[in-house]
Amino acid sequence: MAAMSDDLRRRLSERLADTLENEIVGLAPGERLPTEAELAARFGVSRTVVRETARLLVQRGLVTVKPGRGMAVAEFDGRVIADQYGLLLRRSEGSFEQLLELRLVLEAEMAVFAAARRTGEHLAELERANRDLAEALENADARDRFLEADLRFHEIVARASGNPFFSLVIRPVNAFLRNAYASGPGYPSEAASTLAEHREIAEAIAAGDPSRARFATENHLRRVMRHSDRLLSEAPR
Repeated sequence: MAAMSDDLRRRLSERLADTLENEIVGLAPGERLPTEAELAARFGVSRTVVRETARLLVQRGLVTVKPGRGMAVAEFDGRVIADQYGLLLRRSEGSFEQLLELRLVLEAEMAVFAAARRTGEHLAELERANRDLAEALENADARDRFLEADLRFHEIVARASGNPFFSLVIRPVNAFLRNAYASGPGYPSEAASTLAEHREIAEAIAAGDPSRARFATENHLRRVMRHSDRLLSEAPR
């Protein structure tokens, strides 16, 4: 009988999670959800079911739960996807080189759309990111700043594409790369080349030249792929 009760509770939690998911997608990040007691009363379920529902929503990356504050709508930043990338690598179901292949395929076409759809604000952001790269390049102790500017540049290109799905995919890739590069003694590899290649990508996008933007992005990312063994060194491959 207890097993049946557990099974029923799981089904109720899953159905409630599906119902709340439909409501959550229309809410702004950070917005508070009803309390545990309010949800239990509204849907006629126990608080145990509500707590299980909250756990499912956290797993889906839809909400955050803080003691004493309840559930709030999560920022859809792709962290759950980034965790999956890490799991694939740790379980040897995928390699770092294959992750870079995904990046190459996505970002080459992303740059094409960015060249056609970028705004003046996007171009200014790309210029600031490259300026930060140049300043970090002059300071041997500014590796973290270089890394942030490096990854931010690619996220700006994703936004400039005008397609929110690119940003959703690129953010978790960058989240994984941020952790991998931060612990890898080989980053940055050929930092001056990274800056020059970023400038070429930005110039192509500013010129509204899709073919040039694609070529510049491929040239940059293929060089990164050739040196992937240096970037991670002792980090998991």
